[in-house]
Amino acid sequence: MISQARVAPRGPSAVRRSVAGVAACMTLAGASSAVAQQGAPRLAVRAENSLAISRNDETIGIPWASLRQRLPDVQAGRVRVVEAGGGREVASQLVDGDGDGTPDALIFQASFAPNEVRGFVVEGAAAAAVKPRTFVRHDPPRDDIAWESDRIAFRMYGQGLKKTPSAMSSSGVDVWVKSVHDLVVEKWYSKGHDSYHVDTGEGADFFDVGETLGAGGTAVWRDGKMYRPDNFTAYRIIANGPIRTIFELQYPPLDAGGLEVTETKRITIDAGQNLFRQESIFRATGAREVPYVIGVVKRKGMVGIESRANAWAWLTGWGPVAPKNGGHGELGTAVLLPRDRVTDWKESDDHYFAVSRATSGQPVVHFIGAGWTSSGDFRDARDWWNYLDRFAQRLESPVRVTVGGAAAP
Repeated sequence: MISQARVAPRGPSAVRRSVAGVAACMTLAGASSAVAQQGAPRLAVRAENSLAISRNDETIGIPWASLRQRLPDVQAGRVRVVEAGGGREVASQLVDGDGDGTPDALIFQASFAPNEVRGFVVEGAAAAAVKPRTFVRHDPPRDDIAWESDRIAFRMYGQGLKKTPSAMSSSGVDVWVKSVHDLVVEKWYSKGHDSYHVDTGEGADFFDVGETLGAGGTAVWRDGKMYRPDNFTAYRIIANGPIRTIFELQYPPLDAGGLEVTETKRITIDAGQNLFRQESIFRATGAREVPYVIGVVKRKGMVGIESRANAWAWLTGWGPVAPKNGGHGELGTAVLLPRDRVTDWKESDDHYFAVSRATSGQPVVHFIGAGWTSSGDFRDARDWWNYLDRFAQRLESPVRVTVGGAAAP
């Protein structure tokens, strides 16, 4: 799952839901929790899957300030995670989410069988280098920003695209499908723009987002009309793998039928996931509330489905990939948002979308993504819908994480 664990007290309150999409619910045990083994301080971590479903590639986050309190000798260059009982090292990453130069959290990933409890140990020792599984790149010539996990890739456009022959105005989310579990963005850009539209065995950019919402774009909604932002004007990369990638996009002021609105997006993608977390902050001049929509483009042969079965509702379109440039297989695109924030579902000639409201200056969170049959991860639409259901359940019931207790020698 994507997102960071939070600190909570023991007991039932430790399993509260968060609109921020928290991936793990954390309890901190007593102060005497670190012990030394061969000179290295150690801290025990217990993680429990409370659901009767498997959870692959859960991201667990431990606040850095809490680690420093319990392991004073831990430093940014000397911290790692291992499986309890002398097991293998687990890939980890320090994340500085606010960009102040100090880590905010140590994150690592683990997979869980249904109702499984697993143990880990945080050590004050240097971590081994790991193969990156997420990545973001800004491409200066076209002013694109493209990001990926080891499952799928996405792209959005900056102002530079308007200076090219296409001169396209689009804030929609583009999809690059992959049939390999490798990072491809850097390689595909190096091949040139025309080349990555043709599948040479790794997937391709078949999506053709155009001037639409694409796979999870947002727009201001007023008087039954969408007002889509222009291309982004600025970007900031905050973290770039190996487990988590984070970046921000700033959009120019938008005149939505007399309401001036700007939007800032923060996008977070974690390894192993087909969905990324998008936090949007809409700021309106002279208004407290901002009505908006989030949705997916509707294409020929596509079927739209929505579900409110879980606390996180989802909307998806599923259909064949256009055969242009050798496109093949079927593709699902989806958005998830809290069920209680959905005011309406709508279908137009060219989109499926959810209508919602944001408070000016306050973040709203969505999860957005895509799945392709030729990736090997999804056989058909039902596999994709099941994935969305499980993802929603995992958001609603985070892994329960307890930090503390003496780590076994």
